[in-house]
Amino acid sequence: MIRAALRDLQWRRKRFVIAMAGVGLVFAMGLVMTGLAESFSREVDRTLAAVGGETWAVSAQASGPFTSFNPVSVDAGGDDAEPMMVLRQTVRVDDEVIDVVVLGFSSAAPETGQAIVDEALVGIDVGSSLPLGGLTFDVVDTVSGQRLFAGLPIVYITLADAQLIGVQGQPYATAFLYSDVPTEVPDGLRLMTRTEVRNDVLRPLDNALASIRLMKILLWIVAATIIGSVLYLQAMERTRDFAVFKATGTSTAAIGAGLAIQAIVLSLAAAALAAVLAVVLAPIFPMNIEIPSSGFLLLPVVTVVVGLLASLIALRKTATVEPALAFGG
Repeated sequence: MIRAALRDLQWRRKRFVIAMAGVGLVFAMGLVMTGLAESFSREVDRTLAAVGGETWAVSAQASGPFTSFNPVSVDAGGDDAEPMMVLRQTVRVDDEVIDVVVLGFSSAAPETGQAIVDEALVGIDVGSSLPLGGLTFDVVDTVSGQRLFAGLPIVYITLADAQLIGVQGQPYATAFLYSDVPTEVPDGLRLMTRTEVRNDVLRPLDNALASIRLMKILLWIVAATIIGSVLYLQAMERTRDFAVFKATGTSTAAIGAGLAIQAIVLSLAAAALAAVLAVVLAPIFPMNIEIPSSGFLLLPVVTVVVGLLASLIALRKTATVEPALAFGG
């Protein structure tokens, strides 16, 4: 049955090539969706690692340093804390308004009036002037991949400049960084681990991530439908062949194994095509796409599972074929 299944693939190669292209494109979009979701968390990890600090402190009324604006006195964190101010601002670059996240702390920029920006802020390079919050900054350096909230570029400035923008120069901060866990919680503040800060940053994206997961499931269903329809059509056309096989002693399980092999071959070919298409399509998207290696490794497994499930549709058809059809007119 293996040889017969492969021969049938060769005989109907045009149909299978078209199906492979369709399934490959569907799975490529699934890979892109995986890379989109992965980029949300990776950009947060890179940003928090660049900022440093194993422990954060925020106002007791704040949900987190990046999702709430609750200024407190810079002295509230104690002598071991580095005060920080986090702001959401917009900048205008070539008549385009771009949202940014501003991080102000003492070591963020070399001097007041200077800024370090993520390279995703297109049009702002080293040596450029950056109008921000009513002030103008000289861009002295750039960083890569440090973004938050699904692609908003980070802008680093000094705490003094951030205070001028956010609280009119008053000695306030919205968060504090600690290299170690403080021995006691400062009054009016609450401590957060880096993991808790990460989860809080990703929390506003929960619905978007859930939508991406749902979209991936729908894409798998579409792929299964394409594979199943091709195999079912083939089973309809080969009804007489299956009847002959059964009449000569071939079991339904053996015939089903042949259909499963066809599904596996089609799925693996589609997986290879999907990997290539995903790499080609990822740069086209306006948002950053970071497809993890695990996505490419799991792709053949997912495609084979989907293909085998889809082959059950055709298997049901073969199970009902009567051997007597081999001798009919």
